[in-house]
Formats: sequence, C-alpha cells, structure tokens
Amino acid sequence: MGIMNRFRTEFESMDLTGPQGMLIGTLFHKKQLKISELSKMMSLSNSTVSGIVDRLEKAGKVERIRSEKDRRVVEVRLSDSFRKNTKCRHDIIENHFSMAIKDASKEQLDAILYGLETLEKLIKNNQEKETDN
Repeated sequence: MGIMNRFRTEFESMDLTGPQGMLIGTLFHKKQLKISELSKMMSLSNSTVSGIVDRLEKAGKVERIRSEKDRRVVEVRLSDSFRKNTKCRHDIIENHFSMAIKDASKEQLDAILYGLETLEKLIKNNQEKETDN
C-alpha cells in the first residue's frame, strides 16, 4: 500500500477529510489556537477554517474555548475524548511521514520543500482571489 493510501486510510478511519486531518494534526502539536492562528498556519481563510471547526465541533472532535480575560477571544482545542481516542492513530500517521522521508536524499528533501512552498503560494493566491470577490 502506498504512503498516500496509508494516510487516506488513517484519516478515513477517524472519519476525517484531508483539511480536517491537517487541523487536527496542528492542534495535536499546538494544543490550543485561535481561528486566525490556525488559518495562518494552514494557509486557509478564516471562514474556511471556521467551517472546518464547525463540522469537527459538531462531531465532538474539537471544542471552542472562550478566553476568561477577553470573552471576544475564542480558541480551539481537541476535545479530551477525541485526543485520548486518537493519540495512537496520530502517532501512526506521523510515523508514516517519518518513514517516508528518512532515506530521502538532500535533493529529494529540497524537492519536497519546493513543492510545499509552491502549494503554499497557490493556496495564498486562491485566498486572495476569494477575498477580491
């Protein structure tokens, strides 16, 4: 089974889309973030990330937390039950990534980085077009 099929299988087993998986992965590492911070890290618009969070919140996978200092500030974190139930799967996905690139040459790693930077530019360009409309 190819590496992308493994990722797809892991995401599907958690009932997640690719963007939802990215958001979940980010929250696994950063614990709790504002929508704007998630948007920036994922290179997606605030409204797109907010929609993803809405669906994940309805499914009980994330929760919104209001700041006690400023009630206007809302942060997102993984729900305790989801974090406990998916820790093992998250580790498996990270292991797949590690195994996939562990034997990569410097040139291959540079190509991966270049591809990711290109993808980031395309996403930002698309966001700018959405904002202009």
